[in-house]
Amino acid sequence: MNSNFPGKLFKQTAILLLFFSCFLTAVPAAFAQPVMLDSGMDPNQTVWAFDRNTYGADQKVTFWIRIQKQSIYDYYFKAQIFRPDGSEVWNVTYGFDTEGYAAEKLTFPIFFYNYSPNKLSPSFGIWKVRTAVVDRNSKKEVSVNEHAIAFTDGKQQPSSPQVSAPGKSGNPFPVPSFQYKQWRLQNWGIGVFEEIPTGPNTYDKEIKALDVRDTFSVKEAQDAWSMKRKFGAILTGPPVNTYVNSNNMPLYVFGYILKHPGGESDGQKPQYRTSSYCNNPGTVLFPFDVRKPGRYRMEFLLRERDKPSWEESSWVPIGGLDFTLTK
Repeated sequence: MNSNFPGKLFKQTAILLLFFSCFLTAVPAAFAQPVMLDSGMDPNQTVWAFDRNTYGADQKVTFWIRIQKQSIYDYYFKAQIFRPDGSEVWNVTYGFDTEGYAAEKLTFPIFFYNYSPNKLSPSFGIWKVRTAVVDRNSKKEVSVNEHAIAFTDGKQQPSSPQVSAPGKSGNPFPVPSFQYKQWRLQNWGIGVFEEIPTGPNTYDKEIKALDVRDTFSVKEAQDAWSMKRKFGAILTGPPVNTYVNSNNMPLYVFGYILKHPGGESDGQKPQYRTSSYCNNPGTVLFPFDVRKPGRYRMEFLLRERDKPSWEESSWVPIGGLDFTLTK
């Protein structure tokens, strides 16, 4: 029995070595880094107003992707653009540079006008810019980004600041034409509001506008809170009961990005974005505590509540409002 011991030991050692060899071979594939390291849009502006009588409004916009340097010969960059009706107007591919970077540069908003079938009636609405990393051999897309860009009618935007006297109600913010499936924008604004409960449920509240303007002092904004009112932004659409699912839950949820004078933004990353359903009957109020003088921009977004993920591509830009805080 002892004479067989060296042979058994050799066999066991060989089996163990084979096992570890297979394990080490499998590890790199199992823990491989994703091909795409980063991607984005610069500037990250999701609403572009167009007026053919306005000059100097066009701006270069870059959609970019960066991949691992060692993968630049295995993949290529693809960019597509779709009109609001879903028709494709742009489809290009490029190789990645030695740093693993590739980009598509476009000029907005004139691009949307130029690629509208009818120049007398431009294709206002939500355009989609789609970028992808494509495997050169299989031709399959391994990473995809979608950017929803709102192309709006600039003639419906305010041409100059409109300020109402403190204490007077009203809305100096013209309402553009926007509709996404069953939801249509009916009103919006920045100002001081009061929430009045109208029923037993959380969202049974009437939003009463007390003072809507595009310019407030920091003190006015703070005084609203001390009087148990709220300074913020409202968004109004049709009654909630016109867009519910089979469980009587609203089909849409609403969020915002608030851009501050210093360049920082609240809600820029979708995973940290404040969102809410509309109150009953059909208004959502987003209160915020701002204390720094300067020019702000509030951008509203909509998403279908049943979307499987909260990626940026699941959000649809509605439009934006500019307002100023003075000392």
